[in-house]
Amino acid sequence: LAASLAVGERLGVSGRAFLEAFLTGFEVECKIAEAINPRHYVGGFHSTGTIGTFGAAASAAKLLKLTPPQTAHAIGIAASMSSGIRVNFGSMTKPLHAGRAAENGVTAAELASRGFTAGDDGLDGEWGFFQVMGGGADVSRIVPALGKPFSIVDPGVSFKPYPCGSLGHPTMDAMLKLVTDHDVKPDRIARVRVRAGSNILNPLRYKTAKTELEAKFCLPFMMASIALKRRAGIREFTDEFVSSPPVQAMMSRVDTVFDQAIEARGFDKMRSIVEIDLTDGRKLSQPSDERYRGGPERPFTREELHEKFTDCASLILSSDRIRHALDAIESIDQVKSIRDLTAALVQA
Repeated sequence: LAASLAVGERLGVSGRAFLEAFLTGFEVECKIAEAINPRHYVGGFHSTGTIGTFGAAASAAKLLKLTPPQTAHAIGIAASMSSGIRVNFGSMTKPLHAGRAAENGVTAAELASRGFTAGDDGLDGEWGFFQVMGGGADVSRIVPALGKPFSIVDPGVSFKPYPCGSLGHPTMDAMLKLVTDHDVKPDRIARVRVRAGSNILNPLRYKTAKTELEAKFCLPFMMASIALKRRAGIREFTDEFVSSPPVQAMMSRVDTVFDQAIEARGFDKMRSIVEIDLTDGRKLSQPSDERYRGGPERPFTREELHEKFTDCASLILSSDRIRHALDAIESIDQVKSIRDLTAALVQA
């Protein structure tokens, strides 16, 4: 998306051309992600930074109208510029992965457009991306599968309900259900336990958070925000809120527990159980919904999408500008120049 916006704005392309480029990059990125050996992510690479580079390169190549040979070179260049490791989750470098992926993808396409060359088999060669970064791939899930169906249609796309690590979102929803259904006030909470498998507990590794960046990968903070505010939006993920005495105190009451029974069910879903011990001796328990809220099985309504956009955009845009931006986004296929959209996304 960022690559399509940047190159599209510079070239002044139409909204339809922008959408075509975005969807091209989206499909390429998804098919590469579906094909590569899972060892790529399990071993520590961050797919947003690594595979995202190819999506950005494909989008930029589409807008720059690269020839097939030039596009192949762009993919090869992207393979050498692809990077991002998960050790940086919870630091400033994690979001840098996304920005660098967009930048590197555009750079790869721009270089290829000027005659810069790369190896012929940057993806599936003996020393190509798949083998070096993942130990192989199922290549039958790429070329024969492109557009059959488009990944944005099936399995579909997910929108994050919270501005933090998605592995914690079903757990946050479970906590929210408990505190709202039982009207649990913060001072009535004695302890909170989150039971989950290694697929959730390992990436969300911070036992307590000192900064908003750490909070994005900290289950105790996620539970604390829901307990105290009954929300965890862009305004809760701030250093000021994270470091506040009530949040720090509530985090100290949250325990994360490895659950072998949940682990044994596999990693196809984000499974967890939230348990709350109340000061009056009662115990509450809520398993997470296996249907990810905002995902294909439980999609956002149009109103919920608008609420999420408004929450994020309110940091820099007025209410009138937000409404104008939403109108521009929802009519993007009709605009003559993508510059109309980018102009709507900045302060007046």
